[in-house]
Amino acid sequence: MDCAARNPARLLGALLLALVCLLAAPPPAHADSRLDARIDALTPHALLTRSAASLVDPARQVRARTVADLRHLAAAGWGIAQVIAFSWLWRSGTAARIRDAMRRRTRNRVAQRAVFGASLGILSALAGLPFAFASFRIAYAVGVTQQLAGPWLLGYLGRIALDALLGTLIVVVVLGLVERTHLWYLIVAGLLVIGALGGAMLTPLLPFGPAQKPAPRGLTALAAVEARRLAVPGTPVVMVATVGQGGVMRVAATGIGPTSRVSVSDVTLDHLTPPELAVALEQADAHVARADELRQTVYATLLFIVSVAVAVLLSDRVGFRRDDDALSRLALVATFLGVVLIVLYPVYTTMRRSFQNDADTLALAAGADRAATVRLFVRVADDELVPLCDRRTIRWYFDDTAPLGARIARAAGNADPCPGAAP
Repeated sequence: MDCAARNPARLLGALLLALVCLLAAPPPAHADSRLDARIDALTPHALLTRSAASLVDPARQVRARTVADLRHLAAAGWGIAQVIAFSWLWRSGTAARIRDAMRRRTRNRVAQRAVFGASLGILSALAGLPFAFASFRIAYAVGVTQQLAGPWLLGYLGRIALDALLGTLIVVVVLGLVERTHLWYLIVAGLLVIGALGGAMLTPLLPFGPAQKPAPRGLTALAAVEARRLAVPGTPVVMVATVGQGGVMRVAATGIGPTSRVSVSDVTLDHLTPPELAVALEQADAHVARADELRQTVYATLLFIVSVAVAVLLSDRVGFRRDDDALSRLALVATFLGVVLIVLYPVYTTMRRSFQNDADTLALAAGADRAATVRLFVRVADDELVPLCDRRTIRWYFDDTAPLGARIARAAGNADPCPGAAP
């Protein structure tokens, strides 16, 4: 058996590297104009009576399925690579060597912990970099995004810095609390909930991410009408610049409570007709009306806290080695945390699908144009290369929204075309 076969991480990395090389050619000419013209020509009667498969471009659906499979493979590799990296950090003794190197340079325990925490954050981001870049190159090769590699890598460097900062804060705060109180786990859980809620609430106000642009008066007026329809009057709408940063159609609810708003990417206005834009705004307002951002943040944080607790219990079952201490064994805790999060990820996606289904139902009950709803989903399928129905073996794990085929069938009142759907 050769070396690659003995090391699944190296083999997976080699396969993804080959994939990136194959997809290194410039993306094909963008076909949005042709696609949009075909979709615009569909009559309301056709949208509400024809099957979802007959409404979309069949050639692009074949490509969409291939792209989805490759990106799911990259996503799986991204998570597994981080688990392997943390496991190597502990098993190889590198974690202990980092700790000892810092102890030789300073007696300040906070500084020692800060450097170790930053090392964990940097290692996590670097381990996932090849797979994240592969996913980006797949999207670029098929024309889903126009963002260049340089800006993408620059953004990923910012993520590495953020992961290093988060690792520093977590290690310093947690180990400091462990030394001071036996109830450290309750305090950490409370801090995680407060931090997550505060982050979700402040995200729309922070100067990060795509820059905001003045929203056209027509968009502002339409958003005000749809907000009143969904019983969330006064919800502001903001337009963000996405050209050069991906260029994906996006209308989404962000923020919590007083910071709730609807974010619209500028590319969206280039493709959607006014009725479709109204539907997209209604769906976003439905999330605001149901406080989905708040509920999602709370549930996801609680799921993470449970995962941390399980990871700590599992790591306690592993005996100490001569070079182990509470600091170096954080790499072992991180390994088990990654494994637990991978196992429990379907719980998170199931929750997200439930929220999306309920928001769709609320928007339709509020009077959303059903033909425009179907047209919107067909446009997303064609323009953004989203398969109508993901593979059943993948859908339950990766998909955080119901398949587009199921959403089209619900809006049109037809049978769900996706395998394994409820009657």
